[in-house]
Amino acid sequence: MQAWQMLSDKFVKLSEREKWLITLCGFVVIIMAVFTLMIEPVFQANQKMTKNITATKLASQQLEADVLLMTAKLKKDPDQEINLKYRSLVTESQQLSEQLSEMIESLISPSEMAALLESVLEGSKELRLVSLESQRAEPVVPNQSSPDASAYYVHPVRLELLGNYFAIVKYLESLESLPVKYYWRSFQYNVEEYPTARLVLEVYTLGTREEFIGG
Repeated sequence: MQAWQMLSDKFVKLSEREKWLITLCGFVVIIMAVFTLMIEPVFQANQKMTKNITATKLASQQLEADVLLMTAKLKKDPDQEINLKYRSLVTESQQLSEQLSEMIESLISPSEMAALLESVLEGSKELRLVSLESQRAEPVVPNQSSPDASAYYVHPVRLELLGNYFAIVKYLESLESLPVKYYWRSFQYNVEEYPTARLVLEVYTLGTREEFIGG
């Protein structure tokens, strides 16, 4: 009580300007104390709530994006990629079939193949025909159950003859110069007793039917 009286006496002796400054400082101290004890906790709580609201909005937006993505996936045909691959393979198969068909049209027919080989041989007196055999037709694509895969067949012919080197070379050159098209499959040349050699030749053409080549 005595200390308070001493402070009061000192305050009375102060000038008006000093009294106003002390009073103002007192108000500032009181306001700061009120802010620290009451307003600041409310302000901090409001900031925390604002952050929580922002985080909730972001989570909600992410959830909406996930829902849209899942909905789009559910609407998408699960077999779409398989169907696209299938259509691509069908188109490629059709193109290959067309190319093979054009190739076959340019080849000699299976029924004419053996007769052609024998007719070229008739022009040489230095060669002797040992055998001329039509081999069994083979599907272009073996072990396929699809009708389209077995629509084309390889028709081979095996030719065996004896003669000297120059006669054989002339015969092969005559075959190569023919205007018709066919394919070589195998070629074996062996000298048995000079100057006689044995030639085993196998050529083939393509056809659309599984049949033996006539001749």
